[in-house]
Amino acid sequence: MDGNSDVIQEILERLVRMETKLDDFTNLREKTDIAFTTSKQNEKDITEIKDNVKWCWRTTLGAIIIAAIGLFFKFH
Repeated sequence: MDGNSDVIQEILERLVRMETKLDDFTNLREKTDIAFTTSKQNEKDITEIKDNVKWCWRTTLGAIIIAAIGLFFKFH
């Protein structure tokens, strides 16, 4: 009987370790889902920022060109 008790005790200990690992895996899965969602949102934000910077450069360049044309006609 003592041998069976030892085997059962070892099986129970292994089951506890497996449950702990599964809980850790579930927590890790939740964290990776959050990280993935955040990275997707960051990707959208970066694209929006790039578009805004592009728009700003075009506006600035247009203003410089218009100012140069205005100065040309004013002094010519």
